[in-house]
Amino acid sequence: MAKAETMSTRSPRGTKPVSNTFFAALGSIPAASRAVVAKAAQAMIRDKLKAQQDKTKAAGIKQRTAQSAAARTLAATKKPAAVKTPSAAKSSTKAKATAKKANAPVFKTKATKAAKPAAEVASKKAAPKKAAAVKAAAKPAEMPAAA
Repeated sequence: MAKAETMSTRSPRGTKPVSNTFFAALGSIPAASRAVVAKAAQAMIRDKLKAQQDKTKAAGIKQRTAQSAAARTLAATKKPAAVKTPSAAKSSTKAKATAKKANAPVFKTKATKAAKPAAEVASKKAAPKKAAAVKAAAKPAEMPAAA
């Protein structure tokens, strides 16, 4: 069996003070129980690190779930944009052209729709006067009778 090569790699930053503190605390333990205490301390450290990692993973999953739920809610509340079909565009332009030919206004808002009856009343009042003026203009002037 081939002998595994030992790799000399650097320890992460902060390893030395942690190990020094661990061994300093372990130095105050009696020599007879030092090995058992060291194993128990390593197991506790390992369990605590694993619990922290699990907690971090759970928080990340919870955050991603909340973000995706918010995105789904936003997508559900967003109204799709109205797509104008060519036939609808033609019909709306035809309606506008017909309204212009008929000399009628194109009503688009509630305010202009409310103003429509007032405009109709005004045009009805002016209609008899216009009709009389048209009749008078169309009527040929009488020639004075010869004396």
